[in-house]
Amino acid sequence: MAVVKQYFEEKENAKEAYLRKQIEDCKPRNRSYLNHGFEYLCFCGIYELKEITDQAVDQYPLWLRQHGVTYEPLLTAYQGSLKKWKRHYQLLDYADLLEELKECKEVKPTLLNKVKYFLIQEGVHHLKEMDYELREKYAEFLSEEINGKVNQSAYLKEFDRIKLHQIREAAYGPFVGKVRLRLEEKKIYLAYHPDYMIAKKMFNVQNKEKLVWDFSLPAEKKLKQQTLDVINYALEHTDTLKELDVYIRPLKELYLFCVREKIPALDLLELEQKEKFLTQMHVNKKLMVQCRQIPERVFKVLFLMAPEINWEANVWYLERFRADETRYNPSRIVNRISFLEIKKGRNRDIAKEYLKYQLGVSSCSIQNIFQGSYIIKAFLIYLDGKGKNVDALSGTDIDAYFRLLGEEKNKVGTFNDKVERIYAFFRFLTARGYYKKIPFYQEYYRKKAVYEHHNRTVPENTVTQILHSLVVCSEDLRLMYLHLWCLGLRINEVCMIRKNGYYIREDTAWLRIYQSKLRMEKVIPIPMMLYKLMMFYIQKKGIEGNQYVFQNKQGGPYSANGYWHQMVDFCNAHQIRCKDHVFQTHDYRHSIATMLYKYGASIQVIRDFLGHKHENMTKQYIDCIQECIDQSSQEYYESRESLAGEWKRRYGASEE
Repeated sequence: MAVVKQYFEEKENAKEAYLRKQIEDCKPRNRSYLNHGFEYLCFCGIYELKEITDQAVDQYPLWLRQHGVTYEPLLTAYQGSLKKWKRHYQLLDYADLLEELKECKEVKPTLLNKVKYFLIQEGVHHLKEMDYELREKYAEFLSEEINGKVNQSAYLKEFDRIKLHQIREAAYGPFVGKVRLRLEEKKIYLAYHPDYMIAKKMFNVQNKEKLVWDFSLPAEKKLKQQTLDVINYALEHTDTLKELDVYIRPLKELYLFCVREKIPALDLLELEQKEKFLTQMHVNKKLMVQCRQIPERVFKVLFLMAPEINWEANVWYLERFRADETRYNPSRIVNRISFLEIKKGRNRDIAKEYLKYQLGVSSCSIQNIFQGSYIIKAFLIYLDGKGKNVDALSGTDIDAYFRLLGEEKNKVGTFNDKVERIYAFFRFLTARGYYKKIPFYQEYYRKKAVYEHHNRTVPENTVTQILHSLVVCSEDLRLMYLHLWCLGLRINEVCMIRKNGYYIREDTAWLRIYQSKLRMEKVIPIPMMLYKLMMFYIQKKGIEGNQYVFQNKQGGPYSANGYWHQMVDFCNAHQIRCKDHVFQTHDYRHSIATMLYKYGASIQVIRDFLGHKHENMTKQYIDCIQECIDQSSQEYYESRESLAGEWKRRYGASEE
């Protein structure tokens, strides 16, 4: 027992000696502080200064009173010394943190000390541990320590500045690939983005609340990940805060809406849910405009950025498919195909399967597939309304739909096209095993088309008015019009002319142009004056090599629809009309075909010049065939005697 007692006494003495040494290293103001503090800590069973608790500090004045110290200022001084001892040894454990804070030269020392004390209190050993949750705690800490919101805001700003300093220092360290936000089940603060340039841009945002994203909310992980993917995209593809705001503000509202409505993913948003979302946003009109666009932006980002094509998505963006360029018409770009209008899941899935086949297996042009998708979607939407699945229809069901189409005011050609498209759809369904045989005969429903020629030649007075007024148009619009008027090109062909398409051979100017409709090139002669105008324009614009001559802002081909709208506005402004309409680019093909025919060109020559496959199509563009036939007949009979007179002259004399 004596040995055991001696062991514990020696151990206790060693603890007390170690404690006294720690206190002496703190350089107390006088011996009484040391003695009283030493006795009190031994009484509390505390032998390391870093183990001093806030409770021990608070109860120290009570112990002092029990030991004869009653003077209030002295009690405060004793208590302050205990706090300093605790802080002194805490600082020894936070040497790395203090060194990092010391490097923050841009932060005022007075403000820095407050942050330093708070970080140590929270057990933070490195600045990289600072996050938004710690920032919230610091805001609460400031509300207790400092009076006035202005002062609190200044301290909080310096907290952010310290974090920004740490992000900048970390940016020079070794890392691989892009620095992007990663999903964590907590609040994410965009001003603490690991990319220094992004964090620096966020530092100046006034409304910090919109930079906070709470990914600790109860929601599907896929919803959170997709939201973060769009945030990362927006941060990486916008240059200004104004551009970023177009994504961030409405996206946050959409994310919170999906959390409330328990929508598992952003790309699963339905039309009804979209409308409900917009209805909830109607209070803020400025935000309403951004919210109206955000679902489309989200769908596009997620579809284009996915590692593999997401065939299950409800909106497909065709630039992702990278189809052969011969299938595209660059002047009439098809951006997307939406399946959102089809409500019934089974019908929607089959529609996706069919469009996947057309895009991936067939060689149809993208424009053709897009136009056909509208016919198929209209059919499936009709079936949705009837509560029927497209893979379980009877002949009666299909007959009812075609009868409904027949009641609409469609041209015969339009109606027959719809019948053919739906028949092709059912051929696909039959090939895939949904039907043993196609449940209807398209020949039964096709209507007989009676050809009716429409005179669409542009009157000379209309052309004269336009040519006289073109001086007020931009140079590109003037030159594009000359190509329509002189050459009768399709407007998409004009938009797709490339610099090296113009050339001279044997003193004749030529133009080589790609016909996206026929998916082949054609070469035609052009007026020398037009060639010279184009060479001057090309040189002035600095167009080189195989670049488009008439370009949009991105350097791609001019939009055919955009050109048409501008010319319609131009004609309306100058009160120019063409018969019963304002302006149609295709009318000039009729004018060229008619003019060539009048001057003796053969049907075959006109066919090749216009770029038609068949002569029958070319004849539909010549608006003077019947007129020429009538004129030729009249000239023939005027130059000949009547049949009776000729007969009498030949045979009458012999009979007599």
